[in-house]
Order: sequence, then C-alpha cells, then structure tokens
Amino acid sequence: MPLGLSTAAAQAGADQTVAGLDMGHDHARLVVVARAGRSWRLEQCQQWPLEPLWLQGGRITDFLPLADTLQQQLAETGVGRLAMALPAEACASAVLEQPGGWSRLRGRAWLERQATNLLQRPLSELTWSAHALPGRPRRWRLLCASLDLVQDWLGLAEAAQCELIRLDEVHQASWQALARWYRDAPESTILLQVGAASVQALQWRDEQWHWLWREQADAQPLLEHCLQAVSAASSLALIGDSPLAQDLRAHGEAAGRPFLRPLPAQSPAWAAGGPLDRLSDAFWPALGLACPAHGS
Repeated sequence: MPLGLSTAAAQAGADQTVAGLDMGHDHARLVVVARAGRSWRLEQCQQWPLEPLWLQGGRITDFLPLADTLQQQLAETGVGRLAMALPAEACASAVLEQPGGWSRLRGRAWLERQATNLLQRPLSELTWSAHALPGRPRRWRLLCASLDLVQDWLGLAEAAQCELIRLDEVHQASWQALARWYRDAPESTILLQVGAASVQALQWRDEQWHWLWREQADAQPLLEHCLQAVSAASSLALIGDSPLAQDLRAHGEAAGRPFLRPLPAQSPAWAAGGPLDRLSDAFWPALGLACPAHGS
C-alpha cells in the first residue's frame, strides 16, 4: 500500500464509517467518524494504554501482545474499516524543490529516484508518498518507508480482522486535520508536532499551515534544538504527549511562554450529534486519518 493513499475499497466506501488509529509511545488513540452527506459525524473517541516496549524507534518490537490488544479493543468498537498512522521515526523524510521541465510522468520518475536515494534501497523494497507544499518555488515533502517495516503494520490490521484502507505518516495525518479544523491560530504561530524522537514544525501564515523543518534525534539534543528554534516566536503551539512533548511543555511553562493546545473547531463540516469536546489535542493524527483530505 503506498503511503498516504487510500485503497480502491476506501474510495468505493467513502460514505461508510471509518476509524483512524494512532499508536504512540504508550497509548493508542482511536477516532471513529461517519460520513453524513457532505459532513462528518464523530461516532467514537477513545484511548487505551500500550506497553512502552511494544513499539520502539517506529518499529513493532513485540508483535503478538500488541496485535492481541488491538484485536480486543477494536472488537469492542465494531470497527471494520481502519486507517493507521506510521510513527514518524519509521519514515525517512525530505523536502525537495521541484526541478524544471516538470510533468506528471517525469515528476513521478524524479520522486521515485529521490525516494530510493533517501532510503538507500531499490524501489521494489520501499513505499513512498509526496505532498506539494504551499508557496513558491514549488517544493515537495517526500516520505518513504521500507516495505518490511510496513508489512508489520499491515499484519496488525489483519490480526485485528479489519480492512486497512489507509496508511500514513503520523505528522502528515495530523497536518491534514490541522489544515481543516485549526484555522484560528494567531498569525506566525509555530506549532510543533512532537513524537518520541522526532519533531516537525509548522507555521501559520496567510491562512495556511506552512512546513518549517523536521528533526529526528535523541531526546535531549532534540529538546535543545526545539527550544532554540522557537525562542523568537510570538506564539507557540504543540501537539503530542510523548516524554519529549511533556518536557517541551514544562520548559515553556517555566519560561512563561506556554504552548497552546490546539483543539478541533466546530464548523459546518461537522454534523450534529457528535460533540468535538471529546477530542483532546492528542487526537489530531487519528482525526486526520479518519477524515482524509478530499482526493487522498
């Protein structure tokens, strides 16, 4: 399954209920939504604990207990169609400027070459996706992951007896949701998407979330990098609940510059009957998976 793309079955069942699942360092979070005409309706929102050693460095390190837990939890929800997030640490990422002489066919071949160079694997051993970034010159955010790693995540969905309709990198999934349902941030706000050992920074400018940078490293140097990178920002926001995210929040509080906690805004896109106040800021990736952007 290509990263960030829905299967044909997902497109055919666009009006059915879909669950978005994000598994972090010690919690899994699930958002279940149903399509109601042109609107979405929030059906379920829940989380449950995971053992920290089940997932490490973006890889599944103890498959059987994780699969058993997932199967038990999803069986209680009645979910049959599932979209899942890959941890950011499982994916290689680069932002590339589009070359001249661009066409759809040449562009795809160029992106494939960049993916093989980024992961240092042949195309037959990886999966990739590319996302056009706003602004000029045109740039692409390229994501790729090895197929052997992706197969483990596909196996989780199979073990849970669910149809996997989408697989996407966690930062990309939450970015999609932020772009749709968090549009009232103060101008120039820098928002940090924080994982266990990765951080992606976005900035709100001209009514769009713009990509700034992405870093992946051990927690302490990454913490220091983030604090220095946002030191001059007029407004700060953060999503994530990893130990690194908690440390960043604590430093912000201690410095008198607390991070905002963005929450999904009510809009006509939400049908009645599913109050969004059940969603905390930790549910952004699962929400983006359950409600993908049009045409994804």
